[in-house]
Amino acid sequence: MEMTVLLDSIRWFVIIMAVIIVATFIFEKITKFKDMEEIKSGNISVALSVSGKIYALGYIMKVSAEYSYSLSETLIWGLAGFVLLIIGYLIFEFLTPSFKVDEELAKDNKAVGILSLAISVVIAHAVAIAII
Repeated sequence: MEMTVLLDSIRWFVIIMAVIIVATFIFEKITKFKDMEEIKSGNISVALSVSGKIYALGYIMKVSAEYSYSLSETLIWGLAGFVLLIIGYLIFEFLTPSFKVDEELAKDNKAVGILSLAISVVIAHAVAIAII
């Protein structure tokens, strides 16, 4: 293996991981509670919801890296996927007028946590189809 290939792989990995970390941080600012504090205290519903978002971001970045011609194109698709995940989260909140998603997650409502995870996964696959 050439050293340039290894260095390129490391560069892609670092940049993609940075995107996922920054996006996860931004997601935490959108919710009305501190995701990591809730997870630390054992809130499984929040852990499920955050896991879905992290998986979705990772999957979107994976597909965008596979089908893009450059790192900048990968980042554009990653940003688009991130925006669509936020929109999906807001739509989920809108389509459930009988309860507030954030409140139910904070109360450790596991059904809402699982549904939140599933919505993130579905959005990630929809974005992936758009990329392909």
